[in-house]
Amino acid sequence: MTARHVSSEGFEVIVVDTGGTFNKCYRPVDGQLVVEAGSPAAREILESARDNLDVDWLQPVCKDSLEMTDADREVIVAELSAAVGRAPDAPVVVIHGTDTLHLTGEVLARAFPETCVVLTGAMRPYEIDRVESALNLGLAVGFVQSRPAAGVYVAMSGLVRPLGRLVKDRAAGLFRPD
Repeated sequence: MTARHVSSEGFEVIVVDTGGTFNKCYRPVDGQLVVEAGSPAAREILESARDNLDVDWLQPVCKDSLEMTDADREVIVAELSAAVGRAPDAPVVVIHGTDTLHLTGEVLARAFPETCVVLTGAMRPYEIDRVESALNLGLAVGFVQSRPAAGVYVAMSGLVRPLGRLVKDRAAGLFRPD
């Protein structure tokens, strides 16, 4: 699924929403937190910047990162390749589950060595904790606007570091420098 919101003078960015805890919603019929396609979390967060951002929205897969497969990562690369082809200078922000974010990051580093890609997510669903999700996504979007060097970065818990330099601390419920 792809959609585009275009502003007249906005900063161009490709946002790839793959699901993850960031997008989990409570399903009252069975009491489960589930990832559902079309989650409005990222769009709601970026709504206040709609006139300043030119966003190419992609949702090639929508699942918890523990369910993400190599085939899913190939789909992400294929759809992202098309978007990068349309906007070769646009940085990329990927919303992803935190458990296998590093695996997708490694695939993206190989596939897009000349592109700035920032992976972000949340330890708690947007539906439950809107602050963490908004901080992480805002951090990622702000970081790419500084036009950093090409490469893959992770934006979590108030920090942005190159891939592999932030690690998930489950006990603390956040990411820390490695």
